[in-house]
Amino acid sequence: MSVSSLASAAIASQQGQLAQAMQTAMLKAGNEQEKAIVDMLTEAVGNAAAKASAPAGTGLRVDTSA
Repeated sequence: MSVSSLASAAIASQQGQLAQAMQTAMLKAGNEQEKAIVDMLTEAVGNAAAKASAPAGTGLRVDTSA
């Protein structure tokens, strides 16, 4: 093999590695964004459930006098 063919092969290999590293980084960033959205929604649901209370006179005791 000539020096130029070895250099071309090395460059092609490096380009492939770079492309794979960029794809991995993009997938990780997308995953982190999705996780952040899920965490935000989970927190919002938890806050809404904590703020919501039963109307006055309901849910504490069963009225058996009727």
